[in-house]
Amino acid sequence: MAVIKDYYRVLNVPSSATTAEIKKAYRKLAMLYHPDKNPSDAIAAAIFSDAAEAYKVLGDAEARKLYNHERYLTAEAEYKRPVETIDTLMQRIQKINTDLKSADPFRFNKDALLHAVRQLMPDDVQLLMGMDQALLTPFLQQVSFAAAYLSTHQTKQLIVLMQPFYASHEWLRQELKALLQQQHKQERWEKYKVVLAVLLAAVLCFIIFLVAAK
Repeated sequence: MAVIKDYYRVLNVPSSATTAEIKKAYRKLAMLYHPDKNPSDAIAAAIFSDAAEAYKVLGDAEARKLYNHERYLTAEAEYKRPVETIDTLMQRIQKINTDLKSADPFRFNKDALLHAVRQLMPDDVQLLMGMDQALLTPFLQQVSFAAAYLSTHQTKQLIVLMQPFYASHEWLRQELKALLQQQHKQERWEKYKVVLAVLLAAVLCFIIFLVAAK
């Protein structure tokens, strides 16, 4: 029997969540990632679509009852296969990175990107450690590539999430550390660039005033 999609994980609620809690979780995701608020953002659109799909099932008492029954029947399969295959994870992260390459850097939702990457990781990240390292390494490389599109604050959160991999993937720690330093420099430059522009404008105005006064 196939492993079914975990709608509770999509909405980030426990299986014991009340209908009100499920509705609140869906609304929170909808407000953040609705296509109207994130035009031309494929990553945010995918998150919203998954959330809407999950809410359609979990938000309906009868549909949720049937889903929970099916989930119970597949519990053994889920235990034997607690995470998606590395091939599936690779396909998902590659799709995310493809969307990133065509995204508008000034409009795409960085929170959506971090959320999407987090969704790739099981609750127990150690479960990924047992996968074929030859396949796991390129997956982690794809995650590192996506991290370059995050803010400094978001990269710090990703670094915490990825720490379990550092023991066997030292390169990942070094790569994310270097990326964080680069993002710090870029954000400082963006901050001081505005101040510098204002100062230059003030100097030019002063020069023009002196010239006009002569």
